[in-house]
Parts: sequence; structure tokens; C-alpha cells
Amino acid sequence: MGDRTQSVDPKTGRVIWTRTLNDDKKTSVVEGVLTPPSIVNGKAFVATGSGEVYALSAPTGEVLWKVNIGESISFQPTVAKGRIYVSTNQGSLFCLNTGDGRDDGCLMWGVSAAHNGLSAR
Repeated sequence: MGDRTQSVDPKTGRVIWTRTLNDDKKTSVVEGVLTPPSIVNGKAFVATGSGEVYALSAPTGEVLWKVNIGESISFQPTVAKGRIYVSTNQGSLFCLNTGDGRDDGCLMWGVSAAHNGLSAR
């Protein structure tokens, strides 16, 4: 949704929280675009076209931490055994240590919310 991410109750469609992640007004519309999130261990990991990787609290949307890797990102991070793997548009692959081994479970690119039971039925 551009530079905005939000949590929505899958059963009711009610918006639980909304967070705009592009605070830099100099960032272009394309650079501010977010990837789909990877949701594990109560966290939502999301990246931006300008090269930032965010860890958000899934229940509240609070920014837990952010890292700028310096290369544009178009696809969702993969999360496995306390590490986040991010592929960039330039062909690089970055591995970030989250510091929490429980950050595990989004083991491939292109998964949907169904991998952790969050899809609406």
C-alpha cells in the first residue's frame, strides 16, 4: 500500500493499526514502496524500495528496529532461525541477525499469511 503498512483483522476487515514508514519527504514514491511483510514470532518484517528493513510489532505496529542496507528491495524478507534474508534489486543477498532465535518460520520467498494461520476463510 505504497509507504503504509497496516494490520487488518482477517475475519472482520477492521483495521487494527496503520503505520507510514517513509518519513523522509525526499524519498520518491517508488523508493518508499513496501514489500509484503513476513510475519513470525509476533513481528512483521518489511522492507522498502529505498533499502530499509523494518521489524515491527505485529500486534501494535511499533517500529522495533530498522536497518538501511543501501540497495533497493522489492520482495519480502525470508525469516529463519533468528536471521532475515533480504534479496535486493541489484542482485545482492543480505543476512541480518535479529538477535532472537524464535524469529523463524517464513522460510521461502512468496509465502502468504496462510503459512502461519492468519488467512481469512
